[in-house]
Amino acid sequence: MKRNLHLKPRLATLVLAVAALPAVASSDCDAPAARWQSREAVRQMAAQQGWQVERLKIDDGCYEIRGTDAQGQRFKAKLDPETLQVLKIKSRERDDHHKDRDRERERRRDHTPQDAGTAPSSPLFTPGSAPRGQVQ
Repeated sequence: MKRNLHLKPRLATLVLAVAALPAVASSDCDAPAARWQSREAVRQMAAQQGWQVERLKIDDGCYEIRGTDAQGQRFKAKLDPETLQVLKIKSRERDDHHKDRDRERERRRDHTPQDAGTAPSSPLFTPGSAPRGQVQ
C-alpha cells in the first residue's frame, strides 16, 4: 500500500508536465496556409525595412529570414506568415557566421602534410635507397 502512496505525487507531476506542453509549443506559428502572405510580400516588407535577404524559409510554420539590416548587421528574424509581424529577431556578428567553417579549414590545414604527394622525410628512409634500419 505504501508503494502506491509514492506513486501518486509522481503521477501528478507527470500529468502537470504533459498539460504544460501546449504552452511551451505556442512559440510556433499556426495561421492556416490560406491566410499566409506570399514570399514576395515578405521580400517587399524586408526591403521596406532596409534588409538584404540572404535566405527566406519556412520554419515551425513561420517565415524565417536571414540577412543583413540597413547598418550591415547580420540577423535572423521569425515572422508571422499572416501579418508579417516580427515575432523574434536575433542579431549576429558578421564573424560568427563563418567561425565554424574557418575553424574546420584551419584544422584540416594544420593536419595535412605540406607536400601531400610525397612521404614525410625520415632519417631511416631516403628516397631511391634501401632502408637504413634493422629489425630484430
